[in-house]
Amino acid sequence: MKNTDKFYITTAIDYINAKPHIGHAYEKVASDVLARHYAANIGRDKVRFLTGTDEHGAKIAKAAETDGRPLEDFARETAAKFSFAWDQLNIEPDRFIRTTDADHIATVQSLLVTIKENGFLYEGEYEGLYCTACETFYTETDATDHICPIHKTVLELLKEKNWFLKVNELSQQIKPKIASGEFVIWPISAAHEITSWLNQGFKDIAISRPNVKWGIPLPWDKDQTVYVWVDALINYITGAKDGDKNWWPANVHVVGKDIAKFHCIIWPAILLAAGLELPKQVVVHGYLTIGGQKMSKSVGNVIDPNDWVAKYGADAVRYLLMREVAFGQDGDVSEEKLRTRYTGELANGLGNLVSRITTLVENYLGGEVVVDTIDEQNSESNEIHTLIQQFAFHDALAKIWVWVAWANKTVDEKKLWELAKTDLEDFRKTAAGILGALEIIAKELRPFMPETAEKILIAVTAKKITKAEPLFPRIG
Repeated sequence: MKNTDKFYITTAIDYINAKPHIGHAYEKVASDVLARHYAANIGRDKVRFLTGTDEHGAKIAKAAETDGRPLEDFARETAAKFSFAWDQLNIEPDRFIRTTDADHIATVQSLLVTIKENGFLYEGEYEGLYCTACETFYTETDATDHICPIHKTVLELLKEKNWFLKVNELSQQIKPKIASGEFVIWPISAAHEITSWLNQGFKDIAISRPNVKWGIPLPWDKDQTVYVWVDALINYITGAKDGDKNWWPANVHVVGKDIAKFHCIIWPAILLAAGLELPKQVVVHGYLTIGGQKMSKSVGNVIDPNDWVAKYGADAVRYLLMREVAFGQDGDVSEEKLRTRYTGELANGLGNLVSRITTLVENYLGGEVVVDTIDEQNSESNEIHTLIQQFAFHDALAKIWVWVAWANKTVDEKKLWELAKTDLEDFRKTAAGILGALEIIAKELRPFMPETAEKILIAVTAKKITKAEPLFPRIG
C-alpha cells in the first residue's frame, strides 16, 4: 500500500432524466470497491467517497413537464431512485450530492466569479451543432453528417449569446501535466486520445446559456444560466468540503469514456482558471453492453439493477460486475451470465466450500479447532491489493478464487469426510488450514462482497464453529 494521508474518490454524477440502470451501477460499484479497499488499508477516516445526481438543464425541465410534476418534486423523487438503487447494492458514499443542493449552487457561483476575476471568461456569440439529449455542442469533426455520436439523432444548429471560458489558452497547460505524470489519465489509450485532442487544438467553450430557467444563474448576468456540464463538474469541489476539512484535490475521478473529454480537458481548464489543483487521476471505464449493444431506452435493453439484486442479492450482482468485464474495456453482461456465475463460482464454489468445512468441523471436532493461517497468503494478498489499486478488479477476484479452488480441491482430494474417521489429527490440521484460507479469502472479498465476507468471517472465526447457513441459496 502506497503511503497516503487521504483518498478522495468520485464518480460521475448521474443525469436524472431516466431511472438508474446497470451501467450506472457498474461505475458506482467499482468506486465503492476502491473506497472500501483504501478504508481498510489506510483508515476509514482518511477516505472520502462522493457520488450523486446531476439535476439541472432544459432536458430535466422538459422531463418534469412531460411527467406533469413540479420541477423540484421531479428532481427530488428521481434523485431518490438513484440513492435507493445504490443502497440496495451496498454502495456507501460519504455524501450523495445533488446539484440542486444549496451549498453546491453557492460553490458554482463563487468559483465562476473567481474565474471571471482571473480574466478567463468573456462574453460572445456562439453558433454550433447542439444535441438536446446530451445538452452538448459538437464540432463538425465530432459529429459526422451532423449526427450526435452518442444518441444518433440529427443535431440542431443553434446561435446564441453566451459567456465563454478560454479553454484554448488553458488547454496548453494540460498536456505537459499529463506528460509529467502530475495529471494521470488511465488507461493509457484514453491518455493518448486526450493528448490527440489537445494536439488538434481545443476551442473555447460556452459556460452559460440563455433561456434555460432550470439551472444556476450567473451572479453577474441573470439572463444566463450556468451550462449544465460546468455546473455538474463543479460538484467535485462542493463535495470535497467536509466541515472544516477540504479533501481537494481528488485522488481519482471514475468516469465513462463518453465523458472523458469533459473530465480531462474542460474540467482541468476550469480548475486552472480558478487557480486550483488538478485531480491526481481520471480513470476511464468502458461501456457495459447487452448482446453486444450499448444500453439504450430506445433499444429497450436497459437493465434495472434493483431487479437483479432482488433475485440474486447485492453481492452476487457486485461480483458479476467486477468479475465479468475488464475495467477500462467494453464488456457484455446479461442475466444468463449472472446466473452462471451465481450457480458456479458463488454457490457451488465458495458457498459450498464454507458449508462443507463448517459442517465437517462441527460433526467431527465438536466445532473446536485452532485456525491456521498459511504463510503464502501474505504475498497473494499483497498482489490482490496491487491489482485493486491498478483497477484490475476482475484479476483480483480471479486471484481470490485460486484460493477457493485450492480449498475445494483439498477437501475433495483428501476426502475429509473419510479422513476424519481414520486420522483425526490430520483432519484437524487440514481443516484448520482451510479455515485459515477462508478467513483470508473473506478479508480480501470485503471490498467486493461486504455482506458475504462478513458472514464467512463470523462462521470461520467463531469460538465454536457450527454449520454455516447457505451463502447463496438456490435460485428458482
